[in-house]
Amino acid sequence: MAQYEDKVLHELDGIKEYDNPMPGWLMAIWWGSLIFSAGYLIFYALSFGEGTMDAEYRAETVQTVTAVQSHFDANPIVPPSPAELLGGAANDAVLAAGESRFTRTCAACHGDKAQGLIGPNLTDDRWIHGGSVEQVFQSIAKGWPAKGMPPWGRALRPDELAALVSYVRSLQGSTPPNPRAPEGDPFVAEAIPGR
Repeated sequence: MAQYEDKVLHELDGIKEYDNPMPGWLMAIWWGSLIFSAGYLIFYALSFGEGTMDAEYRAETVQTVTAVQSHFDANPIVPPSPAELLGGAANDAVLAAGESRFTRTCAACHGDKAQGLIGPNLTDDRWIHGGSVEQVFQSIAKGWPAKGMPPWGRALRPDELAALVSYVRSLQGSTPPNPRAPEGDPFVAEAIPGR
């Protein structure tokens, strides 16, 4: 220990702190990381490289959006016929599926009984964007983003979308508690077969 006595920096309660150098391997890692970070900064942040990270990100985003749009163009949303949608409004299994989806997707804005909260009342005879089953299908599928209604056409399976439209049609004429004031133009709903 005598050979290290000249390297003692501090001594407290019999504990000595020596001035020992860091191991060579640790110093090599430290200097390597400094050199790498300087090279990385020069190559990417100062744009001396082929392409910047921002340009790479934008190119990949454009490529992804193009691929998604081409998929949507190749697989358009085809609405079921009005007869199928109205027939679903008389089918208990379809209505149960539509009610389940309505509770998870629509109740936050339209209320649990479709009485209207942020969104309009869906049980009265007034419709802002048309009340036929085809128009309701298009409103749900394409949404009305300017009015806060998101498009659900790509987020829901086709059978869920059709069941949701059938369920909404089955609610027309019901009398939920505390309905929102009527909005839109009057519409006489199509008759549901079997009801």
